[in-house]
Amino acid sequence: VLYHSEKVYTICSQIIIFFLNRYGYHITKASYFICHDPKTIKELFENLRNYDGKNTYPKSCGKFKVSGVRDLTTGYDSSQPDQKAVLPTSKSSQMITFTFANGGVATMRTSGTEPKIKYYAELCAPPGNSDPDQLNKELDELVSAIEEYFFQPEKNKLQPKAE
Repeated sequence: VLYHSEKVYTICSQIIIFFLNRYGYHITKASYFICHDPKTIKELFENLRNYDGKNTYPKSCGKFKVSGVRDLTTGYDSSQPDQKAVLPTSKSSQMITFTFANGGVATMRTSGTEPKIKYYAELCAPPGNSDPDQLNKELDELVSAIEEYFFQPEKNKLQPKAE
């Protein structure tokens, strides 16, 4: 039985290594802030839509350059030739996705059932970039920048997720 387990483990490890080498590492981090004030939530998202003047989204988040924006509340997508989102849109909920030059992607959205503003961040490293510690550090830095510059928890009186 031990030999069989080791053989299965070796095969699984080889498969994982094959896919990591072919597609790169994908790591994610998700969390949320609590906000009971709908006006604050709306203002937070409107500030992102009018970051450097009317109808301008952030060009960077700390040291991270923004390379694309998809706003499913307004129907805007900077990656599309006509700048119209392909995915379904809804004016009744807030959702903006930022793509970063380093391969990071972060989506900020409101919860439909709770007083939360959620975020999902991921870093898709190209094949060959296989240092998980460095990739996790970079994703942590990106998430910290998103929290500081986009959420602005102190200014907006947001409560972080209880750990």
